[in-house]
Amino acid sequence: MEYKMTIDTSNYHIKGNLDHLGIFERKDILSDNDGFDITLNNVFLNGIHLKWGQYKSKGVKTYSVAPEKETIVAHFCLRGSCVSEYKNALNIQRGECMLFKEEKEEYLFHMDVDHGMGEFFEVSFSPESYAANYCEGYVTDEVLDGKELFTSLAKDPLMWTIITEMYQRKDNYSGKLKRLYLESKASELLLTQISCFSKQSKYDRSLKLRQSDIEAIHYVKELISKDFDHLTIPDLALSAGINQTKLKTGFKEIFGQTVFGFLSNLRMDKAKELLVSTDISISEIATMIGYNYSQHFVNAFKKHFGCTPGEFRGSVKQTVIR
Repeated sequence: MEYKMTIDTSNYHIKGNLDHLGIFERKDILSDNDGFDITLNNVFLNGIHLKWGQYKSKGVKTYSVAPEKETIVAHFCLRGSCVSEYKNALNIQRGECMLFKEEKEEYLFHMDVDHGMGEFFEVSFSPESYAANYCEGYVTDEVLDGKELFTSLAKDPLMWTIITEMYQRKDNYSGKLKRLYLESKASELLLTQISCFSKQSKYDRSLKLRQSDIEAIHYVKELISKDFDHLTIPDLALSAGINQTKLKTGFKEIFGQTVFGFLSNLRMDKAKELLVSTDISISEIATMIGYNYSQHFVNAFKKHFGCTPGEFRGSVKQTVIR
């Protein structure tokens, strides 16, 4: 459960080195120059990784995470929200949780806050540990095949209780007893979450949209199409006179993709056009289409088209020469 986290231009490698008792703990406090701070409390066990995250920000913060191995992740959004630019299913809001298979590839996240603060908890399992201990039915087996499962923490308040108890009581133990305590609570949490999935055929995240909501969402689409430079969900919602939840859920319902997915596609199409028709530098193109950091743009472009902007531009020039 090792991963690399990139905030702006700074890279952080989060790795656990288990001791002879099968437990390793580390605390990381990461920040930028714009008021973003995140505290990560990581506990690595044998085949299990626990992560408590608390962050503060003046607005939406974008950063990337690159897992070094495939993992099965149970993510619990306690405050704020998280939107992945590339996996529509990884859009999660306060009071929601999900279970999914995290691939060995880089993800770009947009972290939002509630009154300047955000908080989440994750428990990750190696696929081997998950398959051996938790796959007993169709619902849990689907996760190994790549299906993402959502539910609400309100479905069973016990999930809130377990997360709170783990954080407050984990230091009551040490060594082997601490490992056993955390392993048992992590299993209890996952089993409680799985129970919620099993009781529901599908968690209904849809909202009833009025005609005025639909018109507002179409207006947001027009705004993005005309100017997609540094747009944020709060700004778009405010401009259209609609709340953020309805905007995010309604946009997906109407257009079949998330706001960030639609925005990302526009950015990539514009970048491709500029790479072909101009000699503007890649860093300038990144700024023009709304990326603060060119490396984020390069990663996004490669994810979208399968090659870097430089490689794409080079292939176009070779084709012209031929």
